[in-house]
Amino acid sequence: MEKRYFITLDTELKTELACNYGECITTVEIPGRIISLFLLDWFFVEIHIDHKRKKLLEVNIQDDPDILYAYLGDLDISGLLTIH
Repeated sequence: MEKRYFITLDTELKTELACNYGECITTVEIPGRIISLFLLDWFFVEIHIDHKRKKLLEVNIQDDPDILYAYLGDLDISGLLTIH
């Protein structure tokens, strides 16, 4: 899927595609909001949910390097480092 096509879709379909066909990379909580970052094909998608009302707020392509870099602090790679 191309970014240009994804942008044209409605919010519900964007959410469905990200959740069903993307890989959830991480989820962060900030006051009143849960943000999940998905990798969908070759681009990143953020899904914002109102924590209290359990309501979808927005779904956007995220390609800002500074924002993507900020997610790195929340990643837990300990499972990758386990020696078997």
